[in-house]
Amino acid sequence: MTADALYRKNFEQENNRSLLSGINATSMVDTPITIPVVIHILYNSDEQNVSDEEIQSQIDVLNEDFAANNASSLDVPLDWINLITDSKIRFKLAQRDPAGNNSSGVIRVSSAISEYPIFDPAIYSSLLGGSDAWPRSKYLNIWVCRLEGNALGYANFPGSSANQDGVVINYKAFGRNGIAKAPYNFGRTCTHEIGHWLILSHIWGDDNNDCSASDFPITLQAIDDTPNQEGPTFRCQRFPELDNCSATSPGIMYMNFMDYTDDKCMMFFTPGQIFRMRTTMNGIRDSLKISNGHVLPNLYNSDIAIDSVLNPVRIAAKLCLDPVVRIQNNGSATVSAFSILYGLQAGLQKTFQWTGTLLPGASTQVTLPTIGVNAGSQVMEFRIIGSDDVLVNNYISAGFKVNNASTSNCSGGNLFAYPNPVTSQQGICIKSQNKQSQLSWVRVYNALGQLTSEKRMMVNPGDGIPIDLTDFRGGVYFINVEGDLYSESVRFIYIPGENPTAGPENCN
Repeated sequence: MTADALYRKNFEQENNRSLLSGINATSMVDTPITIPVVIHILYNSDEQNVSDEEIQSQIDVLNEDFAANNASSLDVPLDWINLITDSKIRFKLAQRDPAGNNSSGVIRVSSAISEYPIFDPAIYSSLLGGSDAWPRSKYLNIWVCRLEGNALGYANFPGSSANQDGVVINYKAFGRNGIAKAPYNFGRTCTHEIGHWLILSHIWGDDNNDCSASDFPITLQAIDDTPNQEGPTFRCQRFPELDNCSATSPGIMYMNFMDYTDDKCMMFFTPGQIFRMRTTMNGIRDSLKISNGHVLPNLYNSDIAIDSVLNPVRIAAKLCLDPVVRIQNNGSATVSAFSILYGLQAGLQKTFQWTGTLLPGASTQVTLPTIGVNAGSQVMEFRIIGSDDVLVNNYISAGFKVNNASTSNCSGGNLFAYPNPVTSQQGICIKSQNKQSQLSWVRVYNALGQLTSEKRMMVNPGDGIPIDLTDFRGGVYFINVEGDLYSESVRFIYIPGENPTAGPENCN
């Protein structure tokens, strides 16, 4: 979403200027750029006061999307899969404020305003109940609040006033899962709006559905690599989706980040769009390339940070994996021990205790014990637990997808399914050989990652647990046992109607 006609005129002027200056700066096109981000949280209730974890999850989503490491990019149709490209644009929470002091990059303002109208000047003014922008020459400002009419968000293009430069996101569409509400719960509203902030237009060209305009200006028609599109696309579609502007296959690019589809169906930017964003960074927003806003000015005594996730990234080939994270010591004191909690989204059920010597400024790569996952799209979370002066960098998440054809279970895993394959509609048995009992969710998923059944129960070592397959269709399924102590999955094949075997009443 963008602002009014006068504002758009200013944008077009700055657009042409940015493109010309950016095109003349071709030597910088492939240089990685890190943009310092300041998050302004304007809240009127506890729910609106989004957590540090939710904030970091949004930064994680932006970095995945702009690096083309997002799991959804794996679903781009073959016609366009060769367009998937890393923009070399990255985002990091600011670590210093405009005065040069240490900062978490997060500003929280308790406001008497329960919801803000779109383009409300109060959002950008501390005197009116909002939060003042940090200098746009050094920071990307993101305001998070409740917007009137359940609007998802909007952006201010280059050319807007300095005190309103940035994007505004509804708190219900901010971050990955958490308080974000489906179908806008994968952080893609922010990806879309930052595309506008970096000069991208909607993919249909905002031409009132008459196919007369393009999302690329005349000066860049030679690199226009998005099909002409009649209007916005809502909800998820089935490829190919055709309209009056693209009436033959492959049709419209509804999975582009600059359309209006649901978050889970947004997948990529094209090379042409990336070129436009990079020319913006080489033109009107070039000062951000030399900003030190993401560099910590003064060391804390104790500051352990999860710098990045090395595995899983984008895709996992197996139903179990060994997560790998890079830990950075940003503090002035040597670190000798810390704990890492990790697990699938909303399930930080595994703990790893690290011991060693991590000097100030040093980093270490930590491989964590094997964990079982399910087929389909997943999110893994990691959190450092320990004495630390800075908590905002103790959490990170990683989105990835497990191929539905994956057949390799955890080697030496403690969860078994029998008989396997199973040919009786009565059911299948599972048994856990973990050494501890736990209150667990026992869930069954089909090959598409869809939940088909679940029950809450105590799982004891060595117990045979029956799983009823009544009304199940034949195919590949996955059983996941998840609790506070462990989470493991096992794959089984159901072939109904052939050589019936003993039912679940015979589990032992």
